[in-house]
Amino acid sequence: MSLFSQKSILPDTTGFCAGDSAKIELKDNFDKNATIQWTTPYNIIYNTKKITAFKTGGKYYVKVISNKNTFYDSTFVKVYTKPKLNIHDTVLCKGKQFFLDARNIGYKYLWNTGETTQKIKVENSGNYWVKVNNFGCAISVTVSIKFIQGTSTNFSAEQQFCLSEPTKILSIKPTIGTKILWNTGATSSSITIVKEGNYWVTTENKSCGLQTDSVKVKLKACDCEMLIPNSFTPNEDNKNDYFFPVLQCEYSYFLLTISDKWGNTVFNTNSTSGKWDGRFKGNLCPEDNYVYIIESSEKGTDKKLVRKGHISLFR
Repeated sequence: MSLFSQKSILPDTTGFCAGDSAKIELKDNFDKNATIQWTTPYNIIYNTKKITAFKTGGKYYVKVISNKNTFYDSTFVKVYTKPKLNIHDTVLCKGKQFFLDARNIGYKYLWNTGETTQKIKVENSGNYWVKVNNFGCAISVTVSIKFIQGTSTNFSAEQQFCLSEPTKILSIKPTIGTKILWNTGATSSSITIVKEGNYWVTTENKSCGLQTDSVKVKLKACDCEMLIPNSFTPNEDNKNDYFFPVLQCEYSYFLLTISDKWGNTVFNTNSTSGKWDGRFKGNLCPEDNYVYIIESSEKGTDKKLVRKGHISLFR
């Protein structure tokens, strides 16, 4: 604002970023013979309508003598701090809460999402940019945020497998670089189930940390599957004294054959209700492992199935 004239020849304030500079220029055109004197915090400058302000701020004065008129004015130069942005590309586990923070408290913010707050919540993968402005002293940066799927198990509380399934597998879908440990001691992404029980798996990776999931596995007879025991105790205590398969269907053809380890047949029957009492021709068979073969055809079909396995005899 002019001190002794009626017109202002300088802006009230002039600002620039630290490390940069700003031009201060007279607003009016004075005659070419006008005398101009600038007084800055550093020196006195003569006969130029434009000067450069740099380094620190402060008061800049000008005196103009033109056509026997004297004009005085001043402008206050402000040096604004340049924002500093310290946000980086980030990989996160999907489902984790994450905020991008531009910091620089009190400045103005503009994100590519349209938000104007210091922090924004990020829930989807993508590129995000922010512009931070301190009275025209601005900086912007673009970062990539990527959410990755943690280890996927898709376990239910209980997993059932049919006894007839040739392979009974529990599997997970880990991300690259994931460490895996099952309670069976396996470190692979899948394990083969051989018996009922509780199974758990722990995984660990940089983005998702430790994850643990568990499942109870049950084996059941499906369709026309047979329940076949792997041992029996024919000691006449009325507990598990007979070997026989538990049938789920009706069969048009059925043959159960049991042999000793030398291949000698010790029992056979065509009856679906037939049971082996652990004897051969009335004599007790010794404790040992025996081989069973069950041939069957379900009623209404011509398909013949053969099941083989071992049975342990204990007394």
